[in-house]
Amino acid sequence: PSRIHHPKRPSPPPLGPSRPGRRIPGDRAPHRRKRHGQRSAGERLHERSPRRRASFVHLNCASLPEGVLESELFGHEKGAFTGAIRQRLGRFELANRGTLFLDEIGAADMRVQLRLLRVLQEREFERVGGAETLRVDVRVIAATNVNLREAVRKGTFREDLFYRLNVVPLKLPPLRQRQGDIPLLIEHFIRRLAAQHGCKIRGLDTAALNHLLAYPWPGNVRQLENALERMVLLANDNLLREEDVPEEIVHWQDEEESDLLPRDFKEARNSFERHFLCEALHRHRGVISQVAEEVGLSRKSLYAKLENLDIDYQHYRT
Repeated sequence: PSRIHHPKRPSPPPLGPSRPGRRIPGDRAPHRRKRHGQRSAGERLHERSPRRRASFVHLNCASLPEGVLESELFGHEKGAFTGAIRQRLGRFELANRGTLFLDEIGAADMRVQLRLLRVLQEREFERVGGAETLRVDVRVIAATNVNLREAVRKGTFREDLFYRLNVVPLKLPPLRQRQGDIPLLIEHFIRRLAAQHGCKIRGLDTAALNHLLAYPWPGNVRQLENALERMVLLANDNLLREEDVPEEIVHWQDEEESDLLPRDFKEARNSFERHFLCEALHRHRGVISQVAEEVGLSRKSLYAKLENLDIDYQHYRT
């Protein structure tokens, strides 16, 4: 069989942390919006792996019409089907020696699932309409917002493929359960969006941050990014302010209070404590001694509380 050569790229070691496949289950709440955070998690896994010098290639399996996914994954030869006027490389070839991130893997049909299983097991495939066998070295990270175990039970997802992908499962909680990540994400998106749109935005004020911290983000990281992009584009100053925050975020409790209230006392208490401590951390720029004094806790108790609520105080340091 033929090999795909990348002579300038060092080959990763045959064993190590980059070898097993990973599956990232997402939140299965009623709001089924795209989870940009899963792709970000996949990119970070790639950047911290021995494969970081090679390509990170992304494909959303649910975004393509039926019959197109196979060609996107494995490529096709000229004349393989109507409209195939030239040879095209697939995502597996483009990701050779790197990482292929397959979003919404549960949307793949049975034919594609079978071909995926083969390339994961044997590391070889043929392009659509081709006879030449190509060998690749790719780490696959798959993400899903559906219950694949249930799909296996119903017969819509191959059991052997499920276990092949489910080597190192990582659960990515919804953004509403990772409130400590919000300030870091805001800083990242503002910096990137300001550069992208040529704006000189240097941050946001406390009132605007409080609204973003209080909102439950049913659309997760993608919704946060979209909200910040709107704020950056419409801002009249180099600092994002309360008046720049979208109305649906400012007044979400008035519109959706009955649907978005915490389900029980423990969740309500955790939500309040998380918001309360995040505000204090923001005011004191992550200085634990000052935060502890303000909220009336010992430093040891505060550290324990932050760990329990999954709040990273270092995100607030400047």
